[in-house]
Amino acid sequence: MHKSTLQLTNSPGRTFGTPAWAARIFSVIVMPITTTPRRKGSLHGALKAHRLPLCPCGSKFYRSDAPPAKMAARKGVWAIFSSLAFRHADTPLRAEQGDDGMRSVLIVNPKAKRGRALWHAQRAQARLQRHGWHCELRPSENPEHVRQLTEQAVATGVDAVLIAGGDGTIHHAVQVLANSDIPLGIIPCGRGNDLVRALGIPLDAEAAAEVIARQNLKAIDLGQVTAASDEGQRANREQQEKTDQPFSSPVPRPSPRFFCGIVTCGFDSEVADFAHRHRQIPGGWVGYFGAALLLLARYRFKTVRVRGDGWAFEGETLLVATANCPAYGGGMWIAPTAQLDDGLLHVCIVRATSKWRILRLLPTVFSGEHVREPEVSLHPAKQAHLDSEEPIPLFADGEPVGTTPATVTVVPNALRVFVPPKEG
Repeated sequence: MHKSTLQLTNSPGRTFGTPAWAARIFSVIVMPITTTPRRKGSLHGALKAHRLPLCPCGSKFYRSDAPPAKMAARKGVWAIFSSLAFRHADTPLRAEQGDDGMRSVLIVNPKAKRGRALWHAQRAQARLQRHGWHCELRPSENPEHVRQLTEQAVATGVDAVLIAGGDGTIHHAVQVLANSDIPLGIIPCGRGNDLVRALGIPLDAEAAAEVIARQNLKAIDLGQVTAASDEGQRANREQQEKTDQPFSSPVPRPSPRFFCGIVTCGFDSEVADFAHRHRQIPGGWVGYFGAALLLLARYRFKTVRVRGDGWAFEGETLLVATANCPAYGGGMWIAPTAQLDDGLLHVCIVRATSKWRILRLLPTVFSGEHVREPEVSLHPAKQAHLDSEEPIPLFADGEPVGTTPATVTVVPNALRVFVPPKEG
């Protein structure tokens, strides 16, 4: 592929990056010196007092307990500087290069990676452009906007859609890319990053961009979940009051949702909901494990009925996880036998037991050894139907998708993804 010399610009004659570096110098040196009274260790004290980050973009760095006059002065100084330094910050990047490269759109969740996803995306963009790619950066505002940006990219005929975000951001892009010829490239910026680990994609942004530049594609399976909606549940409750028949199917149902990872039902759904609502919790397994410990004490076991290919289960459960990917929660191997290209779902059922027993089981999930315990069973299936006496919220890839009852189906080879080439 032809490699061209690039000059990244935000406006003619203005090299990209200058405002950010100027802001960094200003925030670390100028602001503390000009707005903080002299004291012992003044520069360090100023940084600590104002909690100034290296780059103040989008961060709150004014102390709320400062006198109003001093607050106004600080904000005035910063307003003058920011109007000069950041007036081009929201201008989409463009590359001055030839017309023979791969055309792609890089959709970024700016809130991911604790607000650093945009910086990681810019690193990946620069690396791809050095390989001759046309890579346009598009920050997203919310999950629905991710889907809209993906639809716009596909409509313009791009060669690839790239996502800089976590499993949730990927989830919304996949709703458009599923069963299409447009491949997905991933720049890991999430808290869990379980999908990229399963695919062998490196966690560093530039290394992940190198994987994309090699254009080695793999077709992976997706799951598809059709769950009950809140409106359907109201109709279901009215029907149960009239007929006194549990496990009746609600109407209407929403459109099916694709997912890459795991559909959670029960305790792990409550943990996913907690993580979804509290974005400030630590990333990786630490945050999910901590949330699990907090929620376990007050959790009530749910009666669930699951039907698969030639098997069925009904009883009180801690959780039911229907997996296309082996892990969730930043490295919790809930379904260690699951593979992204085996054409199957793997349903892990953990039956109700004592809370002390669950505390002993939790650490074994990180090695996948929990499947050897008598309370745990693992069932392969191409389709699974989940039902319950009362509606249970369902999450897929950490995103809410409805409630029980639900049908989960595997869709083989539904998504093409850039992955590292096999060694040897």
